Parts: sequence; C-alpha cells; structure tokens
Amino acid sequence: MIDLNIWKINWCYFTQYHKHCDNFAIGGATYSFVFNETMPQNYQQPFEFEECVYVGKSSGIYYDKTGIAKGKCRGMPHKRMTVHHKPLTTGKGGETSHNKIIEQYGFGDDVLNGVYTNKPMWLALIIPRPEIIKNQSLLNRWTLHQEQEQLLKYELRFGKCTIGNLDSTERKDPNSYSTGRMNDIKTQDLEKFMVVVE
Repeated sequence: MIDLNIWKINWCYFTQYHKHCDNFAIGGATYSFVFNETMPQNYQQPFEFEECVYVGKSSGIYYDKTGIAKGKCRGMPHKRMTVHHKPLTTGKGGETSHNKIIEQYGFGDDVLNGVYTNKPMWLALIIPRPEIIKNQSLLNRWTLHQEQEQLLKYELRFGKCTIGNLDSTERKDPNSYSTGRMNDIKTQDLEKFMVVVE
C-alpha cells in the first residue's frame, strides 16, 4: 500500500521561491502562502495558521528556454510561483485571489518580505513520498487531494475559507427567491409530504 501522507514540507520566503521550487519541488507540490512573524517549522502545515491566505497545487515539468540555444528543465511549481509573483509585487494584473490578498496586505517585495510589518509571506511546498513523485498521474491526484485537505482543515479550524481560495466559498445570493424557498423547505416538516401506505 502506498503511503499517502505528507513526506516533507519546505518553508521559505515567498520571494525566494526560485531557490526552492526546482530543488525541492521539481516534479510537483501542493503549495501555500502564509503571513506569519516567524518562519513556520517543517512539521507545521499551512492550515494551522489563520493568516494562511492561499492553497494551490502544481505538478509536472517543462523546458524553460533561457536563450537561443540554452534552457533547462523546471518544475511547474516554479512557473506557477512566477505567475503569482508578478501581481503580488506590482499590484497589477492577476486574478481575484491576488486582489483579495493585495486588499488586505498590500503589494510589493517590502510587503512580501515583511519589511514594515515584521510579518513576511512564507511559501510552503508540500511534497509526497518518492513513490508518488515517480508517477505523474499519482502525483497529480495527490497534489489535488492535499490541496483540498488543507482547505478543508483550515475551514474546520477557523470557520472560514482562505481569502485567496474563493472557489470554495458560497456564491449564492442570500436574498434571492430560490435561496429563500430552499431555506423554507429545509425548515418544514418533510413528513407531511410523505404518503402513508396502510
């Protein structure tokens, strides 16, 4: 039986992702962003911190062309961090998740490194056991599983979703007719709708 538990967690400054992604998470990882005064310990998981602002996943390898005839293999986590880095440092572009983080914390390397707040944003790279890393299909499923588990544990612990993971929040309009009807139905005694057979 393959062990599905976390094998290792590597914490680093988010702004130093380029030093860690290709060394530690070349094949793939579940990753998370956490604002905290001190760097979390390697046994601590992202969901344990209320200021965990995002959980994501990325797996696979690509060839990064760095010149006319030069290039090297990189892990997709490196590419994903590059996508996150630009809006979080410039305040421009990005997705709704980036905008939510920027609304609360601001943007720029000084913000991400905690220069004024003494609360930098840390990157957690969560890695499975080697037998899963060797199988791309298993790795894809494991990173998805771990992403959802981190989000579930966070929500159970703090009663809310991370500000950057909007896909797991309720999107229904609480004032709409259909929401009102569904709430009415839930509170009714459903036994009166049942047919009794004698």
